[in-house]
Amino acid sequence: MKKSLFYIVIIIAVIALSVVFSKYQDYQDFKVEKIELKDEVVVNIEKGSSWKKVASDLKKAGLITDERSFYWMIKEFKWGGSLKTGEFAFSGRVSPIDVANKIMSGKVRLYAFTIPEGYNKFDADTVFRSLDWVTGNDRFLKICDDKKFLASIGAKGKRSCEGLLFPSTYSFPKNTDILTIMEKMSAQMKSVLAKYQKELDDSKMDVYELLKMASVIEKETGVREEQPMIASVFLNRQRIGMKIQSDPTVIYGMLPDNYKGNIRKQDLLNDHPWSTYTRYGLPVTPICFPGEGAIKSVLYPEKTSYLYFVATGKGYHYFSKNLKEHNAAVEHYQVKGLKTEFKY
Repeated sequence: MKKSLFYIVIIIAVIALSVVFSKYQDYQDFKVEKIELKDEVVVNIEKGSSWKKVASDLKKAGLITDERSFYWMIKEFKWGGSLKTGEFAFSGRVSPIDVANKIMSGKVRLYAFTIPEGYNKFDADTVFRSLDWVTGNDRFLKICDDKKFLASIGAKGKRSCEGLLFPSTYSFPKNTDILTIMEKMSAQMKSVLAKYQKELDDSKMDVYELLKMASVIEKETGVREEQPMIASVFLNRQRIGMKIQSDPTVIYGMLPDNYKGNIRKQDLLNDHPWSTYTRYGLPVTPICFPGEGAIKSVLYPEKTSYLYFVATGKGYHYFSKNLKEHNAAVEHYQVKGLKTEFKY
């Protein structure tokens, strides 16, 4: 009888150990078993969430098969204090350990946007208003003209952030505040300008004046290789005391409501702080956000005697040294609309 009882206990113990071992092995397999995701899966972990809540959300999203095992894994590795918040995107083949590591890394899903070279603050405002993932996306213009913001980015006394933010493609997490984005864009502009500090020192050019000139060049041509030529024309005009006479500066003073797509003679005669037809020198502020090419062209202009240029089509221009040649080129390309090469 005692032997039978002993054997029964042994059998029960073996079965229990087998069950425990099987559970343990299932748990070990669970941690590294990968799930194939057909599409990208995005999970949003909000502030104040716990790993238990996260485990439940991961199970619902199809990223793990067992939320209790996932939570045990977090406890086993003592990862309880490493939970990060935000949106996390998963794709391909992922295991529970992969999922946990990504969440603990803080590598949240990023959203990208682009402010192209030559966009002005009104264009940028339109871009930001379309980004529903940006907090305060309707405050761009207000912050752009805010004295405290301008002082905070080293632009105390300036009228707006026009020309002071670098145009590029940026990526940020969901719910990033517009102010944070603008600060980053300002820092990027400073970083680009720092690359040319020696040239700036040698030229003795004021940085803000540089950005004004670069912004005019940016708006005058969409062809980057022409920018040093355009720069030479405007710098030559300045050198001899001639007005800049740039159409985009006239247009800027008409924004955002009064420009209808073309300039009339009356517009060229209308005086405002940005007009380089009625005033000598550069506009009161930059007229757009210039790219690095335009900035560099001011510091490294072509060595020419050109004083005029006229559009020939497809973004290119014909350059002239005197008014007679310029008028003949205007007749050829603009009045007659000829596509043949002009020869003076």
